[in-house]
Amino acid sequence: MMPDKVVTLKNRVVQPVLPQAADVWHAQINQRLAAIERMLRRLEWQIWALCCGAMAVLGLHVAQFLPVH
Repeated sequence: MMPDKVVTLKNRVVQPVLPQAADVWHAQINQRLAAIERMLRRLEWQIWALCCGAMAVLGLHVAQFLPVH
C-alpha cells in the first residue's frame, strides 16, 4: 500500500505571456503575403483558361479555312 501523502499547493495566478510586437508584425505580413500568393495563383489559372480557350477558338477558325477532301 502507498502511504497517503497530501501536499498543499499555493494558488498561483499565471500571467499570460504577450507576444512580442515583432512576432505580431511578422504574422500579419505572412498572412498578407499568403493572401497575395493565393490571389496570384487564381489569376494564373484564369489566364491559362483564357489562353486555352482562345487557342481553341483560333483552332476552330483555322479549321474552317482548311480544304476538306
